[in-house]
Amino acid sequence: MSDIVISVQDVSKCYRVFDNQRSRLLHALSPRHTEGMQEIWALKDINLEVRRGESLGVIGRNGSGKSTLLEIVTQTLTPTTGKVQVNGRVAALLELGSGFNPEYTGRENVLLNGLLMGLTRSDVERQFDDIAAFADIGDVLDRQVKTYSSGMLVRLAFAVQVALTPDILIVDEALSVGDYFFQQKCFGRLRKMREDGLTLLFVSHDMGTVRDLCKTALYLRHGMAQFMGDSGSAIRHYFNEDAPILPAHTTKTPTSHLVAVTADAQNPMIFNNAFWTKPQNLRNRLMAVSIQDHNENEIGHARMGSDVYIKVHYQSHLDDVGTTVALAIKNRFDQVIFVTNARRLGVEDCETEKGSSAVFVFKVTLAMEAGLYSLKIGIHQPTGINKGREIDSTGWFGPFRIDWDYETESAPFLGMFGLPASGEFMAITSVQN
Repeated sequence: MSDIVISVQDVSKCYRVFDNQRSRLLHALSPRHTEGMQEIWALKDINLEVRRGESLGVIGRNGSGKSTLLEIVTQTLTPTTGKVQVNGRVAALLELGSGFNPEYTGRENVLLNGLLMGLTRSDVERQFDDIAAFADIGDVLDRQVKTYSSGMLVRLAFAVQVALTPDILIVDEALSVGDYFFQQKCFGRLRKMREDGLTLLFVSHDMGTVRDLCKTALYLRHGMAQFMGDSGSAIRHYFNEDAPILPAHTTKTPTSHLVAVTADAQNPMIFNNAFWTKPQNLRNRLMAVSIQDHNENEIGHARMGSDVYIKVHYQSHLDDVGTTVALAIKNRFDQVIFVTNARRLGVEDCETEKGSSAVFVFKVTLAMEAGLYSLKIGIHQPTGINKGREIDSTGWFGPFRIDWDYETESAPFLGMFGLPASGEFMAITSVQN
C-alpha cells in the first residue's frame, strides 16, 4: 500500500461568471461564445502530497481557495484541470451540518453517516454509545437536527466523524463554533488520533492551533500555492502578505531571509527560528523577533504566570538619538491590553554605532488569562509625554498562546489580568458585657 494517502497534481478550479442569462445561454449553445463571460480561478496549479499519519495545515486569507481545495480532495467538487487521488476512508467536517438530514433525528443521522462511510449497521450501533458520550447532548439526540443549535450540531458532527475511525480526517474551521471546553476535548482527541496514525488535513484562521496540530502547512494566496513547508515558516508568510511570491514546495526560508544586514549581526539562524521575520528586501530597521522561555527555547505558547523573553533584533542607527524599542500586546477581541517601551523600563537609548546590529530583550510575566494574543514591535523616537514618531514597525503578528487548564487547576486569578494584590484577615472579638 502506498504511503501517500492524498495526492493533488496540477489541480485548478475555474468558475465562469456571466453578466446576464443571455450570455449564459449563448455560451451553452456555443462554447466558443465568451462575450459577457468572466473566468474566476479559485485555484491554480496546486500540487501536494500528504503521507499516512501526517498533519497538514492549509492557511490563507478569506478567498484564497482553502475550502475549494478541501472540497476537491473530498470529491464533493470536481476540479477544472488536474488529478486528485485519495487512499483510505475519509471523514470530513467542511461545513456546519453538512451530511446531516435536518428532518432526521440525531440518532438517525449517526446511523446514516456511518452507512455512507461504508460501515455496517451493527458497526455503527456498536460505536453509538461512544458517539453519544462524546457529543454529550443528552436527550437532544432523539430530536430532529433542524432544532439543534450550532453548538449541538458541531458536537454531534465531530463525535460521529472521529468515532467512526477514519483513515483521513478533513476539518474546515468547524470547531470554532463549539464552546471553549468542547474545543479542548476535540483537540485532545485529534492529538490522540494523530498519534495513532490518523492523517489530518486542517484548515483554520487560528494560527496557534495550526502551529500546535500541524508540522507542515500550505499557504495559499489568491488561489495559488505560495509556500509549503514547516508550519512556523508558513504562518510567518501568512502574516506578511507583502512578502515576495515564493515557489511552492519550499521547505525552508529562502537564503535572502537568512542574511544578516550587517557583518556583525547576530547568528543568522535567528531568521530560521524567529517568531517574526521581515524579508530582506522589505527590511528597514527591524529584522526579527523571537520569543523564548528561561532556557532560551523558541516557543509559541507558555503557561499563564510564566516569564517569557521577547528578543528584538534590529539594525542600529546612532543618528537616531533617543530611539526606543516598544512592545504592544492585543487580545483576540482586538483590544490593546498592554504597551511598554525600553525608556519606560529604564533604558534611555537603544542605539549603538551606525550600521551595527542590536538586540533588546523584553522580559514579560504572563499575568493574563489563557487565550490567544498578537504582538507588535516598533522602533520610535519620543516626541512628548506618551507620544512618539514611529520609525519602523512589525505590524501585528502571532498568535502567541497562553495556556491554562481551568477545569483541573486552580488559576492564580480569574478575569483578564492578574493585578498585584494582597489580602489580610482580621478577626473581631466580640465584647462581653
